[in-house]
Amino acid sequence: METDVNEIEIAKYKDHGLPEYTDNPFISALPLLKDLQSVLKGMVVPPSFDERELNLDWHQRIHALQRLTHQFFQPRVQHGVLEQKLSVLIRQGYIGRNPATAAFKKHLNNGYDRIVNKDINLTVRREVESTAVGFSIIGLSGCGKTKAVQKCLETYPKAIFHPDLHVIQIPWLKLECPRNGSLTELCYNFFRAVDSRIGTQYFNTYCKPRVSVDSLIAEMAQIANLHAIGVLVIDEIQHLSKKRSGGEEAMLDFFVTLTNSIGVPVVFVGTPKARNLFATDFKIAKRTTGLGNVLWDRIPQDDEWNRLVSYIWKYQWLRSKGNLTQQITDTLYELSQGVIDILVKLYVLSQWRAMILGKETLTVELIKKVYEDDLQPVHKMLQALRSGNPEEIVKYGDLVMPEVEAKLLQALQQQKYFANDIEQSMLPLDNDKINTIMAAAELLGINRDIAVPLIEAALKEDPNLDTMQVVHRMLNLLHSTPTPPKVKNPSKKPQVSLWDQLQENDIRYIYSQRRNSTMHEALKTAGIIAAVSDCLKVS
Repeated sequence: METDVNEIEIAKYKDHGLPEYTDNPFISALPLLKDLQSVLKGMVVPPSFDERELNLDWHQRIHALQRLTHQFFQPRVQHGVLEQKLSVLIRQGYIGRNPATAAFKKHLNNGYDRIVNKDINLTVRREVESTAVGFSIIGLSGCGKTKAVQKCLETYPKAIFHPDLHVIQIPWLKLECPRNGSLTELCYNFFRAVDSRIGTQYFNTYCKPRVSVDSLIAEMAQIANLHAIGVLVIDEIQHLSKKRSGGEEAMLDFFVTLTNSIGVPVVFVGTPKARNLFATDFKIAKRTTGLGNVLWDRIPQDDEWNRLVSYIWKYQWLRSKGNLTQQITDTLYELSQGVIDILVKLYVLSQWRAMILGKETLTVELIKKVYEDDLQPVHKMLQALRSGNPEEIVKYGDLVMPEVEAKLLQALQQQKYFANDIEQSMLPLDNDKINTIMAAAELLGINRDIAVPLIEAALKEDPNLDTMQVVHRMLNLLHSTPTPPKVKNPSKKPQVSLWDQLQENDIRYIYSQRRNSTMHEALKTAGIIAAVSDCLKVS
């Protein structure tokens, strides 16, 4: 597996100012300690934004919108606190694995014994005190915990080469727990991640068919020591299955061994469902709370929320950016419930909808419509958050968020999705020209539902018409003498109520005058029919 050699830095040793960190190459090669303000300032990633892009057509601007989902990052104070915890965790873990002392060699020798015996729980001959601790980060899906951890880890080099030690140090390694919940697959992910980072072939060497989990863990432990992994982050830990991992005991032994025996700090990241993995055993609970648990909650509806919305409001690719009102701020919170991922996606999709409809501005009504149409998969989760019921919330803790890109493609492929808002046939036309004509029509007091079909008809007939020609045609159509409606010819058949006004020999007149007699008697009296006896006499 190939890697970018430029990502492997040559060690440059620095003084961290503390005696316990002195003369430890693994610590001295790390960046210097930073204060909270410096950490937060270094994490800010504003999206690229150029006012001139507002002159582009909407089909170009929707691409620029994606910068909000991929480039934008505005740290909170909580991010700074997390970075400080990781900073302590990594450096404290290296104290017990100082390559300048015998401790490092003892760790390697113990690892070799475990590999030979294929037993991670082997009672080692060389006792080494572990200084590693860990903690867990628990939070709802979409609250930004994974991205927060990644931003903190990226402040450290991916790999550092120590020429004098002939060691490639890996300050951090992040794995994602497989969705099938297999402990074997989690170990496979470890080897893949190391190979990808430093260009080794560990996966091909150790991940053979029918290899036991114990053997994999023993090899994994040795590699973690050999490359001085500073911290191992396991994300989406709620996916780990006790059943597929060989049982609860095997899984707990795995976690305890990583920190206690090997000396590598471990951070677990997951949703509230992950708490059940650690609740049954005091040893693992103790190890996952060495630096305290981090509850990564959604943003509360306070000044922090108002500042965040105010910050992203200026990143609009709409031509008529309106003022941010408190109603819009409150609506965004009510719909997103403070979940950052939902806020950003709702904000992006709302801008895109405003573009394609030619509205070019955000309103409360439009934002609500986008929420109803495009974020249906998370409605139940958000309703649970609104209820405040923990039992309901945990049901949707690991819900997968809808992807903005998928929604864009779906809507663009199915333009009828907006049939209630805009005529489909207008979409291929010159959007800039339509917007200009619509603005002129509104100034003349022509309602949108009347203007849209008139503009469409005029441009379909002659796409080369300029704005004033189209407006002129609309005015002529609106003020021309209307064609009188075609009067329906009255029926020649008189109504029943008028039968008494017909001629006396008309059967309908006779019917109207029959009074209490039968029609037969009335016709006989009028001399229209003859008596049967008279007919018999004649014959």
